[in-house]
Amino acid sequence: MAKESERELAIGVREAAGLIGRSPETIRRWVRSGLLQAERDGRRILVSSSEVRALGEERGGGPHLRLSEWAAEARRALGQPRSPRRSAADLVLEDRRRHP
Repeated sequence: MAKESERELAIGVREAAGLIGRSPETIRRWVRSGLLQAERDGRRILVSSSEVRALGEERGGGPHLRLSEWAAEARRALGQPRSPRRSAADLVLEDRRRHP
């Protein structure tokens, strides 16, 4: 990050994550692995917004679906109705009934 433009382009981890629809931990991971340059301002990690956007596009950036959202879209695409919500315990009990 260039010092002169750093104040204009430097953003925090949470803002960077929101910018590309990733988690703050993903941004921190990219910094630790050297994929994304960063500087510290006290305890804050600052990254370049343009570098974040570029890396996000390279890595398939954009809003990622939550698992429940993905499952709902998959059901719609397959034309399947939503199954009733069951807990892991319900599934274990059902399995035990089927296979005593």
